[in-house]
Amino acid sequence: MKKEVQIALLAIVTLALSFWGFKFLGGNNLFSGDKIYYAMFKNVKDVNTATPVLINGYQVGTVISLMPEKENIANIKVGFQVKKDIKIPKDAIVELRSSSPLGGRELELVFVKMCDGDDCAPAKTVLRGKTLGLVGSLITPSELDPHLDSFSQTFNETLGRLGNADSEAPIDKAILNLSKTMESLAISTAKFEQLMDRSSRNMEKTMENMASLSSSLIESNEKLGSILENVDVITTDLTKSPLSKTLDNTNATMEQAASSLESLEMTMSDASTTLNELNSILQKAGSEEGTIGNMLNNKELYENIEETTSNLNLLLQDMRLNPRRYFRLFGKKSPEYAYPEEDPSDQGK
Repeated sequence: MKKEVQIALLAIVTLALSFWGFKFLGGNNLFSGDKIYYAMFKNVKDVNTATPVLINGYQVGTVISLMPEKENIANIKVGFQVKKDIKIPKDAIVELRSSSPLGGRELELVFVKMCDGDDCAPAKTVLRGKTLGLVGSLITPSELDPHLDSFSQTFNETLGRLGNADSEAPIDKAILNLSKTMESLAISTAKFEQLMDRSSRNMEKTMENMASLSSSLIESNEKLGSILENVDVITTDLTKSPLSKTLDNTNATMEQAASSLESLEMTMSDASTTLNELNSILQKAGSEEGTIGNMLNNKELYENIEETTSNLNLLLQDMRLNPRRYFRLFGKKSPEYAYPEEDPSDQGK
């Protein structure tokens, strides 16, 4: 055999042994026949290719690869190798947990029993992954349940003794007072509900009145808008009009008003004098002095005047009804007098 061929074969064997040794040191034995499985996780901090895979604390494999999922990089696909003698069922769960409070991570395979036949997960199956926190990793439910039962029993017994009416403990008195307060609050709440039921109708009427008031305000707002528009027009006209001329007219108007007030004062003075004179005349008329006084206070004169007035009314009525008796035309004979049916003098009755 040529020396070059020997050197090539030696190099190939060396590379193969190096690759196998590297994998073996990483926990992956190429000649062991172990199976590879996968699981998905959101966060794989502190997980590496040397992370152990355990079953109840017994190491059955190691992590061999970590790769973000192509379809969704939020999921990290973790590959791990398990001994060939471990039969993993399809419903097994891969829990990612902390190995100690100081740090470190591990994968725990959780299932009830090993499978057989078709129930077993084939190689390269993606199993369901689950991430546990520090407390969930260090304390299992089976370890915590007895303590929870004991604590629950003690707590229930303590609560059962609280609020005892015969107890003098401050906490028991406080709980009793709190119970009474809650009862009073329940009664007050019931009364408040009754009050609200009674007031609901008034509230509805109030809301209706508010709606009506709002409508009225809207209408008033429209009217106010038109008034403001008119004021704006007036203001614009005043702005356009000559201000000096307006002031001159205003001053002239004020002077005329002052003159009118002076004339009014004189008129009022004359009216006051006239009223005084009229009052003096009326006082004299009320007395028996003078002609007017005698006419107002003499009863006989009053009766004569009234009778004269009545006769004058009769004469005027007769002249209106029978004018031919008083005005004869062309020498004709006056017709015989005919009394009216309703004669005021009652002579025809």
